[in-house]
Amino acid sequence: MKHLVLFILVTAYFRPHEACVKNRVLLHNELGPGKPLEFHCYSVNNDLGVKNLNFNATPYVIEFHDDWFFITTWDCLLRQGDNMEYFYKVEVYRAGHRFIPKCGQIRVWTAKLDGIYFSRDLDDTPPVLALLWSLG
Repeated sequence: MKHLVLFILVTAYFRPHEACVKNRVLLHNELGPGKPLEFHCYSVNNDLGVKNLNFNATPYVIEFHDDWFFITTWDCLLRQGDNMEYFYKVEVYRAGHRFIPKCGQIRVWTAKLDGIYFSRDLDDTPPVLALLWSLG
């Protein structure tokens, strides 16, 4: 009987992925006309490869569920400049507690010439300068 109660509590607390809205990371390019943003994003389970995003193009969206056992992280190597000489490796998403997956989380990263901006939602709160480009 104890096992049945525990099973019901766990099942009610941890909703299946179908009931959980996917988390999203959005990448924006606001570097300027003719200035592409190159990025390579990956997690433990997924490697999206190297991609390019043109200035003011529709944001690139990564959608995923948090892992139930491991802490979900997504990293992106962002590069820009005439020879892609400006770069930064950003942890664009990190889940919270391992056994409590989050649903519907949004992380917005915007590349601008003076740095990389961050916000947590799509509301009207302006993104804040979070990181400065490294030159390499």
